[in-house]
Amino acid sequence: MSRFLKQSTAALTLTVAVATSWAQATSTGSGQAYPTKPIRVVVPFPAGGPVDQTARSLGAKLSTEFGQQVIIDNKGGAAGVLGADAVAKSPGDGYTLLFSSAGALAIVPNIAASMPYNPQKDLIAVTQALKVPTVLVVGANSKYKTLADLLAAARASDKLNYASAGSGTNTHLGMELLKREAKLSMNHVPYRGAAPALTDLMGGQVDVMLADAPVVLPFIQGGKLRALAVASAKRIPVLKDVQTTAELGLPKLEVYNWYGLLAPAKTPPEVVDRLYKAVGTALRAPDMKENFAQQGSEIVASRPEEFGPFIFAETARWGALARSVGAKLD
Repeated sequence: MSRFLKQSTAALTLTVAVATSWAQATSTGSGQAYPTKPIRVVVPFPAGGPVDQTARSLGAKLSTEFGQQVIIDNKGGAAGVLGADAVAKSPGDGYTLLFSSAGALAIVPNIAASMPYNPQKDLIAVTQALKVPTVLVVGANSKYKTLADLLAAARASDKLNYASAGSGTNTHLGMELLKREAKLSMNHVPYRGAAPALTDLMGGQVDVMLADAPVVLPFIQGGKLRALAVASAKRIPVLKDVQTTAELGLPKLEVYNWYGLLAPAKTPPEVVDRLYKAVGTALRAPDMKENFAQQGSEIVASRPEEFGPFIFAETARWGALARSVGAKLD
């Protein structure tokens, strides 16, 4: 497997690598106006999840902006690898794109036994659309009323269990980061997805979970889950009364997901720029801004030259933790 950051040693080296990979594209010199036909956006996960829902909202806006249909194609499998691989190997003409979350781009390449494509060489960053905070939650009937309660119990006993959406996911590594920062011992119970993990959390079969805000908000608002903390440096308006991990004495415990648009590496730079600007316009539409605010998500709309280095940094951050805890792709 090509573990592309395992050998990295200095930020300067990383920056130079970024300049020749994620942040640049090779022009095809087609000279055609873009787009002239429907665009296919591959979401490397099943339909119905937050990444898919965001992609469909954006797709509808982009269809209007471009005057061409934007088709969302769900191509799940191997934690996002199958869909990303299909895009990486497609023609770089701007008509096959990837809309993915952090796991498939920054975590999976560090824990998969092998990769059918090289994320840095075969894909180009277009824009980070959203930053999605995570929330530490327990069941509504849990005896743990505060983060301090949970930490005290975990330090007193090694029998507490935490759920995750699977080995190597941000829900897994985020909790491992909590264990490291708070010097805790807790047992990992991996599930195949967030839905069954949350079902067992609400049923009392597991003690705690760290999950994306859009996923847990309906259950918090419905009285089925209790939020102990937002794993962030700042509070989110939709949970304005919930303290952050920074406020509660764990400033290094910042865990978030993110969604972004990517394209095959040979996509012409003028097409990448067109896509970046169109996505930014769509994200800032009043109805989209309101929708994301209600989900607790933050609009980013970063430039390609910003998104590329961000992915490198995230890969280094989570890759190191994944290797230290022995995370493997299920």
